[in-house]
Amino acid sequence: MQKFVLIVLFVATISKADAWGWGECPKPEADAKYSDACYKATQPPSFVCNNMTPDEWVEKALESYPRCCAGNLTECKCPVKDYWFFKNKIDDYCAKVEICEPPAIVASDSSVPSGGSVTFLRG
Repeated sequence: MQKFVLIVLFVATISKADAWGWGECPKPEADAKYSDACYKATQPPSFVCNNMTPDEWVEKALESYPRCCAGNLTECKCPVKDYWFFKNKIDDYCAKVEICEPPAIVASDSSVPSGGSVTFLRG
């Protein structure tokens, strides 16, 4: 069942199948974790997003990014990854996901951590 949901989510997101008219997707909160551009770039069709929060759909996109957008699809879990329609759309979708930045982790004393490196998406 989970595989089916992921297939529908991914194919529908790539195909922009929201023309079916299931209403509008929920809007991000005023203190949203991600940028407005990120939410718009990763928004799935309305029949999918009505069952998710805006943060959930961005997190799903960020989660699948390293597996499906690195050029090597062997780790990609999408069962339609070998079909032409997937390969036709994945590069455009990945470019949109790249504008999203993981949310910043705020220290309890509100100080900025010193040193270290920050891994971004490709981890």
